[in-house]
Amino acid sequence: MRSRSAIVTIVVAVVVVLAAIGGAYVLRTKSASSASSPPNTPQPPPSAASVCHAEPCSVVATAAIGTTRIDLYAEAGGHSGRLKIGDEVVIDVTITDRGAALTGNSLQCVPGSLQACLVRGEDPAGGTVGEVMVGRSGKWQTTETPYYSDAGYLALADINNDTTAEVIVAQKGYYAQVFTLDGTDKGCTRPVNRLNLLPGWPTVKPSPAQLHEPC
Repeated sequence: MRSRSAIVTIVVAVVVVLAAIGGAYVLRTKSASSASSPPNTPQPPPSAASVCHAEPCSVVATAAIGTTRIDLYAEAGGHSGRLKIGDEVVIDVTITDRGAALTGNSLQCVPGSLQACLVRGEDPAGGTVGEVMVGRSGKWQTTETPYYSDAGYLALADINNDTTAEVIVAQKGYYAQVFTLDGTDKGCTRPVNRLNLLPGWPTVKPSPAQLHEPC
């Protein structure tokens, strides 16, 4: 009987020792695995060189829609540029192909059911050339419709109060022409003698009742 009890005691002791060895091995394996795994470090924001086509290049204008930062990058002289929206979306600016120069006043962005950014620049003749990018749910695209103001005023404004902006283009004469974001002509205001007599000046915003068609 004593012999059998001794055997049981020895077996239990062996099991305990083996369990301890196994536990130590698992702990060592986990520690080694943790040590070999690289830490999760945040990625640095893209450099100007990764956004622009050529150097030197810098941010000339910045806007925001909610928590999304929007940067307008321009190369030397402002004759070439790209729009960076958030961390991933980059869109080529095309108005520079029409001679427009990008400056600190070249970017306007507005929130809405359809978000919009207007990129504008002065051309050699003294007018203002512009293009619109639109976005929804993080997806952005250019509308590919150029706008031109010979009076030098081009902006976004929600004239219908429906959370979607329109493009306001002032022309000499002087009147304001209104387009939807897809480029549809919504009409013009009646001519006035001076630019500063346009509705809402200096932020031109005619009401729908002030528009007539055709221009």
